[in-house]
Amino acid sequence: MNRKRKTPYKRTASKKRPSGQKGNHSLLKTVLVVVAAFFLGLLVERYDLPFDGLEARWDQIVHSIRQWSNTVDFDPSEEEYVVDIRVFDVGQGSSMLLKGYDGTTILIDTGRFDDSEKRIITYLNDEIGVGGKIDLLIFTHNDADHIGNGELVLEYFQVGEVWMNGMDHTSQTYTRVLDALLASNVTYVEAKRGETYTKGAFTIDVLHPQQDATESNQNDESIATRLSIGDTQFIQTGDIDASIEAEIAHERPYAVSADIMMIGHHGSRYSAGMEWIEAVDPAVAFYQAGQDNSYGHPHQEVLDRLEALDIPVYGTDTFGTLSLTILPDGEWELKTEEE
Repeated sequence: MNRKRKTPYKRTASKKRPSGQKGNHSLLKTVLVVVAAFFLGLLVERYDLPFDGLEARWDQIVHSIRQWSNTVDFDPSEEEYVVDIRVFDVGQGSSMLLKGYDGTTILIDTGRFDDSEKRIITYLNDEIGVGGKIDLLIFTHNDADHIGNGELVLEYFQVGEVWMNGMDHTSQTYTRVLDALLASNVTYVEAKRGETYTKGAFTIDVLHPQQDATESNQNDESIATRLSIGDTQFIQTGDIDASIEAEIAHERPYAVSADIMMIGHHGSRYSAGMEWIEAVDPAVAFYQAGQDNSYGHPHQEVLDRLEALDIPVYGTDTFGTLSLTILPDGEWELKTEEE
């Protein structure tokens, strides 16, 4: 069954611009950045203000300009959809695919190492075609339930760029992924907090790990990102715990609100704290967990927090693969395998 609803985060669609205005808009964006830098420089010189505080303010200004640019450049009247999201049923593991209206594809994690069916390959063949293009592959961290089948994805598909957290692992799964990376021609990036990237129509804010990360815990050094496209934001945090979520929300409050939230750590009670959920303020939340898994994911405490804020929740343990399509008019369509 195709469930279609009016989204609670519907906004006014961008108006169509006259031909040639996009180039003028890019110039305007550059001018705005230069003007902002000039006035911040005057403040520092005139009032001898501390640089640390202004650096954070500058980060916010540039982020806002980029977000504004991303929204204005999108003309919904010309597109079939804004973004197609697949939250794959890979058991007690993680893998999701985002497909932008411009054809850009971003894969986040590649499922469990011990999936005998190698479902991720079948899923990707169906979504992007056999041997299809993946513009960006993000391994949130190097545990085997997130990078499992990573070497197969790198071998079978045309991957353009790979992000990793830079922390080594002793598992054979990690070694196989590294070997596959070395055998490929992909661009390798260790993304860090405060960085912003553009990948096709997507703007990607990196929320974690920190630049000088020294932690030995893979979960807490997960790559957390907010991906924006058109007027829609999607946020995922890998397996980081609630204390780090709160830290991010305090440091970068302007960069965490999102329409769609992946619940951290498969729905563990130690992630998706109330402070984080309130800061993100999503319209819908998803989690990935295996049926009757030994961890008891998702924990009831997390579901209770979301219910208290009237946020609908869908999980792969109950509904199978989740397919969410954001339409240009602001509506969304959700399909599940169990409907």
